[in-house]
Amino acid sequence: MSIVVYKISVFIHVLSAMFWLGGMLFTAMVLVPTFRDKILAEHRGLFFAKMGKIFSNISWILFLVLITTGYIQLLARGYSWNDLLDYKFWHSLFGYNFAHKMVFFGIMLMISGIHDFWLGPHTTELMNREPNAKRTQSYRRATSMLGRLNLLLGLIIIYYAISLVRG
Repeated sequence: MSIVVYKISVFIHVLSAMFWLGGMLFTAMVLVPTFRDKILAEHRGLFFAKMGKIFSNISWILFLVLITTGYIQLLARGYSWNDLLDYKFWHSLFGYNFAHKMVFFGIMLMISGIHDFWLGPHTTELMNREPNAKRTQSYRRATSMLGRLNLLLGLIIIYYAISLVRG
């Protein structure tokens, strides 16, 4: 595989991770605090439903891009599927860091699925139907907690990604 393909793959991989993680940081640090303002309260549910759907669609595309470009990078580094099946690979420093990155990525994908396809839509429905109900508030807290957990997992994934290339 050529060095140009490898560099393009790394560029796309890093850009995708930046977009996904940056979007979560922006949501947590800018959008959510902004929509706590009472003036915006009546539109909160609608806004987060629309924004969440758009960001969710983009995120799942980015996850596919990250998986694809990550695999290209493994190939460019000289690893194959056979290496991934060899216990020696997993006992190397690279394999150790890669395993941790993939475990956290897998957990993050599961949480994203729960958040995006079940809890988030259900919370939005409750916010539109019963905005002040205790049940709605519980769902909102759970949705927010999963989002924050995914943000933390994203940061951990970045740590292991750096460890892969920096040792």
